[in-house]
Amino acid sequence: MDIVTEIHNRNKVFWVNPYRINSKKVLLKMKPGLSDIQEAEARLYRFAPLLVKLFPELNKFNGLIDSSLVAIPSMARDCGWLETGEQNNIFIKGDHELAISGSVKARGGFYAVYVIVEKILNEHGLDISVLVDKSMADIKSIIAGRSLVVGSTGNLGLSIGLMGRAFGFSVTVHMSADAKEWKKEKLRNIGVNVIEYESDYSEACRGARLSADEAKGVYFIDDENSLDLFLGYSTAAVMLFRQLNLENITIEKNHPLFVYIPCGVGGAPGGITFGLKHIYGDNVYCFFAEPVEAPAMLFGLVTGQNNSVSVKDIGINMETCADGLAVGRPSKLVAEIMAPILDGCFTIKDDEMLVYLSKLYDTESIKIEPSAAAGFSGPEFIINSKEGNDFLVKNNIDKNNITHVVWTTGGSMEPEEEFFKNYIK
Repeated sequence: MDIVTEIHNRNKVFWVNPYRINSKKVLLKMKPGLSDIQEAEARLYRFAPLLVKLFPELNKFNGLIDSSLVAIPSMARDCGWLETGEQNNIFIKGDHELAISGSVKARGGFYAVYVIVEKILNEHGLDISVLVDKSMADIKSIIAGRSLVVGSTGNLGLSIGLMGRAFGFSVTVHMSADAKEWKKEKLRNIGVNVIEYESDYSEACRGARLSADEAKGVYFIDDENSLDLFLGYSTAAVMLFRQLNLENITIEKNHPLFVYIPCGVGGAPGGITFGLKHIYGDNVYCFFAEPVEAPAMLFGLVTGQNNSVSVKDIGINMETCADGLAVGRPSKLVAEIMAPILDGCFTIKDDEMLVYLSKLYDTESIKIEPSAAAGFSGPEFIINSKEGNDFLVKNNIDKNNITHVVWTTGGSMEPEEEFFKNYIK
């Protein structure tokens, strides 16, 4: 059975990218490049003192948007990924706990707001350092009359709404039908205008795009095609690099890093992969995790048509509990960048996401939302499946020498009653 038929039948698949080539050779020719990641990181540091002032909870990370790298030996043993007595080599990168908005979308979303803030300051002949010593009233007077617009399934809308309102922007979020009610309510409670759609994510983005007019002070943050979002996400790779060093984990050819990241339209996992490939080259293996009900990036890459095709074309309607991943077509920008460097994709069924969500809570007392649980199928495929074993043999990798990182992309802001709707006792 060919892979498109497998996707159409909503079967779980583990797809190894046949178009992947030597990462370093590709990245040297690619735009954006390493200098763009470095520039993005520098911007985060410029804003850090102000962010501590705006959000005291960021003191833990000195004003930077980052999360902990957490070992999960109890869950790994429960799932059969780690034998009793073996040294732990399975971690989560806990973006479910990111301060302020509680999801990976904070990385790109906040960064995109910073870019717009600096643009406005430059128009006034001001510098970000000026804002650090000003009151919030002064800051908001500079931003006054400006608006941000975004289309979202939920978490990006939260990050743009929260950071945009903190700076004094008016914010409008166009929300697709699958967006959770609690996310809409939280946005409304902070003064965000929420426009609801009965249709999917692409329609919400289209509506947001049509409503924006930068000439009139209305800035559209394009989840489907934003380089600023992408570069904001890419800085996570630098932070992970530092955390692995602190754990005395050296990534090299014979001790590779395997990273599993939930994927919707592709901005966050694409940016993270882009950054990791710049740091580790072919010593890191990156895989995207998608629901069988919304394998947008997988379908775009498999067909080679990127965002020109939608899973709707083969009768898949994105009906998944993983609201953050419920998209039909990938980002054109991200799909084109990922095509030669991504190692592969795998899909997961909704009921399995809820099993992993529940296991993580039972074994490690960590709460995540369903879309954040998609990545846990990664170590399962690599360690316990024939497809994973074949991949390791082909690449001459000893599975005992792998460091695994599952990206938990959201959940800490989810109301407790919402979490327990998905939790399986």
